[in-house]
Amino acid sequence: MIWLAWRQHRQQALVGALGLGLLALFLILTHVGIANTFTSTGLQSCLSAPGGDCGPIAEVFDRQYHGFQILAALFLVIPLFVGLFWGAPLIARELEQGTYRLVWTQSVTRRRWFSTKIALIAGGSLIGAAAFAAIVTWWTGLFIRADDNRFSPGIFDIRGIVPVAYTLFALALGVFFGTLVRRTLPAMAATLGSFIGVRVLMTLFARTHYMAAKTVSAPLSVQGGGFKFGYEDPAGAWILKQVTLDRAGAIAGPGGGFDLNFLNARCPGLIPHAGALPTQAKLASCVREVGLHFITTYQPATRYWAFQGIESAIYLALAAILIAASMWLVRHRLA
Repeated sequence: MIWLAWRQHRQQALVGALGLGLLALFLILTHVGIANTFTSTGLQSCLSAPGGDCGPIAEVFDRQYHGFQILAALFLVIPLFVGLFWGAPLIARELEQGTYRLVWTQSVTRRRWFSTKIALIAGGSLIGAAAFAAIVTWWTGLFIRADDNRFSPGIFDIRGIVPVAYTLFALALGVFFGTLVRRTLPAMAATLGSFIGVRVLMTLFARTHYMAAKTVSAPLSVQGGGFKFGYEDPAGAWILKQVTLDRAGAIAGPGGGFDLNFLNARCPGLIPHAGALPTQAKLASCVREVGLHFITTYQPATRYWAFQGIESAIYLALAAILIAASMWLVRHRLA
């Protein structure tokens, strides 16, 4: 049965290995230039020195390799390809062509037939996904050092261990729909829509709630004609929300930002006439009187691997449920 399953799916395995090899070659070759620029611009030295302002250098580096960072977002679809082209046809094609009946008449049980095919394809997917995640994590490392944005959607999703979980979930989703609808193309369509729907819901709505967010409040002061916050954003944190409030908790401007018109309404005479700016002394006095303070809600950078683990566990659990449901369909619903 193992030999038969390998014969049936060896072309898919070879195509997958070739694609992964070409991707790895591209990433290795481009990483050489990225690393040289990272060093020659002084960004590496700046980031290594504590307390340095590396923003201008990092901005130049990001601008030069902005196209590569957009390309990295395309890696999000690779787990989906596994579900579409490996998972959906795995059972559906056999059911369409009726070849499963021949196997079942050769003293091979349904459970063994299904388990062998799943184990072979899932094992190959696991190895490929782990290799993909490792090389993409390595390739994006310098971009992360420059921006410190590991939590950003699109970056979080292609690094660490979550790509492996996404891949196994996509595979299980394809197998489930292939077993349920018994047709390859409808199964691929259902896999496509379901995978995108689950990923969007998890990314936009569920991920922020994996752990209780932290909140920090700091007063605003006026220095040098501008506003100064009583703290700096935590390094590498995932900023969920930032809002400016007055002493009573009212938002100080549209969208949670700061608005001089808000202060002018609270401190009559702050702005002498339309188009004019308040003096620093009046502005500072008004800020103290109103009690402006800045509220930041965030997930600390130290929770990165915890979030990776939680999200991976969720997708692996969904994959296990889908495989179990597919097994049940094979044993009890297929004629």
